[in-house]
Amino acid sequence: MHRFLTTTALALAGFTTSTAVADTITVCASGCDFTRINAAINAASDGDVIQLSAQTYFQGNVIDTDGKAITLLGATDKGGNPASILDGAAGSHRVLQCINQEGADTIFENLVIRNGYATSGGGMYIDGSSPTLTNCTFTSNIASDYGGAMYNEDSSPTLTGCTFTYNTAYDEGGGMCNGDDSSPTLTNCTFENNFAGESGGGMYNDGCNPTLTGCTFTDNSAESGTGGGMSNESCSPTLT
Repeated sequence: MHRFLTTTALALAGFTTSTAVADTITVCASGCDFTRINAAINAASDGDVIQLSAQTYFQGNVIDTDGKAITLLGATDKGGNPASILDGAAGSHRVLQCINQEGADTIFENLVIRNGYATSGGGMYIDGSSPTLTNCTFTSNIASDYGGAMYNEDSSPTLTGCTFTYNTAYDEGGGMCNGDDSSPTLTNCTFENNFAGESGGGMYNDGCNPTLTGCTFTDNSAESGTGGGMSNESCSPTLT
């Protein structure tokens, strides 16, 4: 782990203070600070960056940021595509969750979240939290009920440049399901080839007010309900 400090001399007071800026914690198969992401999160403090290598991470259980204002930062390929893959091990568990009042300073960037499975939010489950996601791809995640890739409850995450593809919910919200009092903000996000057994192949909204700008919905489907691309119930979404 590498701690970076800034030092300010206070001449009038006659003393010096040191302020911790950030700790960079590395996680990879070998040669890094940790081999497991949750172990790195346990060691992290607010403001720290957990740097992942360009590899596939099979963690064996859900990755939980534990309410910390930290950045989970993946690598990218030459084209800027996320190259750090968080894998749910063929649907044996949910991949990510934020359930401890995480705010905008809890950041997920340059990650592929795939092959997760849960009752709701196979890829990511967010409850009472509002993290920030940038350049993340959710693919091949499954929920037996709601939100194949992502489920939001009383949460307002901010997503920029994220992709939802080939995710499935056997009930509602193949790509994303937004529950009561959720107001996520999505900019330049893509929903493609997601499937819901009931309604909202790409996105299902219930009692919430999402805001979408510059987003694309293509080839999503809902089998027995409504809204192949998006289904809204008691909602007032804003789409630009």
